[in-house]
Amino acid sequence: MARTLVLIRHAKTERTHPGGDHERELVDRGEADALALGRWLAGEELLPDLVLVSTAARARQTTEQLLVGAGVDDAEVWAGRGLYERGAEGVLEAVRETPEGVGTVWAVGHEPSISTLTLTLAEETASAGTALATVRDHVPTGTAAVLTLDGAWADLGQGMGRLATVHTARG
Repeated sequence: MARTLVLIRHAKTERTHPGGDHERELVDRGEADALALGRWLAGEELLPDLVLVSTAARARQTTEQLLVGAGVDDAEVWAGRGLYERGAEGVLEAVRETPEGVGTVWAVGHEPSISTLTLTLAEETASAGTALATVRDHVPTGTAAVLTLDGAWADLGQGMGRLATVHTARG
């Protein structure tokens, strides 16, 4: 079964929050960008069977706007603190727990986790060159890296994906 993993960096946020980093929220531009990214994902037929999301306020708010933009109102969403606290390894652990019947997963998190995991999973190919260069350079807020995968979610590891595209949305 072919699988698709969409690694998404949260949208634009306020710089600080009185409650600390975990509580930082989206700014208006972030909400607009997340809606636009959701529309793009729907247009690319990349609707989620499962959404994994960091527990940080900005990631949860990005997820809400992505789903609205994509026109999805019944998505299964799993929030995990590990996607916030444990970096790329925490995101990978969450993805590996995905049930085998799931075809498309969105994982909404933070930098540098999104770029690190994308670079870890993507095999080096000529066709992925430009997209990989983009990820190596900088993954801006409101960006999705789309990887196609073969094999079981539980076995996902280094070089097992093909980076199809990287898209940054602006609302």
